[in-house]
Amino acid sequence: MKIKRLTLHNFGVYAGTNVFSFEGMKPIVLIGGLNGRGKTTFLEAILLSLYGANSFAYRESGYTTYGQYLKSYVNQNDASFDTFVEMEFLMSKDDADIYKVRRSWNGATQRIHEIVEVEKAGIRDDFLTKNWGMFIENVLPSALSSFFFFDGEKIAELAVDNTDEQLKDSIRSMLGLSVLDRLSGDIQRTIRRNNKQLINNSDLVEVEKSQKQKSELNQKLEEIDVRILELDEEINQLEEANEKEQLRYSTHGGDIVAQRHEILEKRAVIKEKINQIEQRLVEISSQSLPLMLIGDLIDDVISCSKEEQEAISMKMVAGRINSLYKQYAKEKGVPVDRKFLNYVNSSIKGDRPIVYGISSHVLFDIENLKSSRMELEIQQAHQMLKEYNELIKQLNDIESYLTVDINEKELSDLFKSIKEREQVILSKKVEIGQLRQERASVNGECIRVTSELGRMTEKMLTGLETKDDNERYFKYSQMALRVIENYTYRLQERKTRQLAEQITTCYKTLASKKNLINQVLVDPASLVMSYIDYDGEEVPKTSLSAGEKQLMVISILWALAICSKKKLPVIIDTPLSRLDSNHRKAIIKKYFPKASEQTIILSTDSEIDQSYYEMMKKNVGDEYTLEYDDENKCTTIKKGYLIG
Repeated sequence: MKIKRLTLHNFGVYAGTNVFSFEGMKPIVLIGGLNGRGKTTFLEAILLSLYGANSFAYRESGYTTYGQYLKSYVNQNDASFDTFVEMEFLMSKDDADIYKVRRSWNGATQRIHEIVEVEKAGIRDDFLTKNWGMFIENVLPSALSSFFFFDGEKIAELAVDNTDEQLKDSIRSMLGLSVLDRLSGDIQRTIRRNNKQLINNSDLVEVEKSQKQKSELNQKLEEIDVRILELDEEINQLEEANEKEQLRYSTHGGDIVAQRHEILEKRAVIKEKINQIEQRLVEISSQSLPLMLIGDLIDDVISCSKEEQEAISMKMVAGRINSLYKQYAKEKGVPVDRKFLNYVNSSIKGDRPIVYGISSHVLFDIENLKSSRMELEIQQAHQMLKEYNELIKQLNDIESYLTVDINEKELSDLFKSIKEREQVILSKKVEIGQLRQERASVNGECIRVTSELGRMTEKMLTGLETKDDNERYFKYSQMALRVIENYTYRLQERKTRQLAEQITTCYKTLASKKNLINQVLVDPASLVMSYIDYDGEEVPKTSLSAGEKQLMVISILWALAICSKKKLPVIIDTPLSRLDSNHRKAIIKKYFPKASEQTIILSTDSEIDQSYYEMMKKNVGDEYTLEYDDENKCTTIKKGYLIG
């Protein structure tokens, strides 16, 4: 993947429309700016463009809803409150089509509505627009994005974190263990949910309590108002939960299941059109079109035949002149002048041999065939071939969509959960309407309690019927959890050795103390890393300086990116914090040029100063500086690095 253009409109500290265009052929893109000028905002804009609510930047932001997160990035300088981020990129070297994804929203409304639009090769793609979350997760999973897009300051914090929990999470994501974790978590949640459904004495107590409440209820109007407020809050919570689950449903291909029948019909129509074009091409090829292969010969036949007919005509003219002249001499009684007749005969080339002997009518047909029919058929063939190639491309796109691996069982469960929650939301809204209609009467609350009593009674009766099924489900769920645990360990054991070797290679490439660490080991069970020196002794992590620890973390992220085999650009915010000059030189000379086919560095002038800039200049393709306007409190961009 290579980013070609990033457009930020009224996004965060960027006021107005700011366009970063990356056209350089060298691997490094250098973006300079002082602190608070928008470097981290640039990084989050790319994550937002690709992943939306699935971005790890949103998950780590602390905002409770995605709408609040989007609203926080609306630049207040523009009274329209219209904001968008737009990114154009190539998916791979083999795919020449440019993808453009645009997310836009307006911050003036209470509820933020995000609009996602996707273009492919300059044309809006309805399928990608509707299924972008699922599509990008399938080709570039968000769980791997932290290996490629990272903040140097956070790396510095991670480097001194003795727990290594974040690194363990990253390793598990790279190994694909996060899928197994989710599966295990889903099974455990289902077990807990089913356990709650088992009948117990507390259900009976609740039923008796509700019966007593039914006879004692004498609530006031204010209590109904309180209940309405409570229901409003519950609906908001349920809608937020549904929003997250709907996102998960979409990113796992839920929408494509609903569209599969429509896509199959479209594929059938395209195949029929292709078949019709092929038949028409065969028909044209069976008529006069093949004669184009001997077009030059036909031209020779036409030219020669014209000369033959001209010779025949002239010979007839000569004969007619001879006859008329003799008749004239006889009528006038003068002798025939043989010299004149010989001159006439010699002036007319009538002795040309006849090769083709084509009549004038046939010659006309041949000329008409060459100049009209064949040209028309060639134009028709070219048009049909153009249409044929376009249909083939559409068919290939559809086939690629249909080959997406979809877990229909998981999607079915998600869909059922979403619909059930929607039913709960609907029922609560109906309840609010009932309470508002009945708020003049205390009887409204009595009806609610009566309904609750019926629900609990039904639950108790249902629990008696399902108790045996739940106990059997619990047994087999525990067996499944043990199988997942064993499989997870074996998978870790197989993959961690390769990862450890790659980390060792990356670290030795960057480290200045070549005799300090000889080998990095990763425990396959705990995923704990240990560092071994050249004597085979373990190097305590506490003996490493903060800079060396950060260098190790960068080596780990580099290795994780390599092992993931994903061709993403690397984006590093404040990359050289806590590193000494030797390690900075190693990062600049050995890591930046090789980290990816496109490495975007967001730096201050104190990190990459004039001397470091000169070291890396030969590998820099594009340069930008972030300029801040203190009066308007906004950032704009200009070409060139900030020290240039």
